[in-house]
Amino acid sequence: MDILCVTGATPGPVSVTVSHQGQVRQLPMEVARHALGGWQARHRQGVWGLRCHSVKTAVLLEAAEAFIDSAEAEATMALAAD
Repeated sequence: MDILCVTGATPGPVSVTVSHQGQVRQLPMEVARHALGGWQARHRQGVWGLRCHSVKTAVLLEAAEAFIDSAEAEATMALAAD
């Protein structure tokens, strides 16, 4: 997964263009500093992601959700429930 472009300033709302396995997606996100240090990202109005050392990592973790298909997501949820 590669970040192709980030439009906007962090912390704050940004638009991120990400490519993965031949697919390109543009995602609106919000990036913020965590109170204990590091960075977090979330899809607008969503739940904050994990605290990361870098903005790039926080954005990639949040962007990964956009590339999960429904069957894969269901399998992941089933494994997490066990």
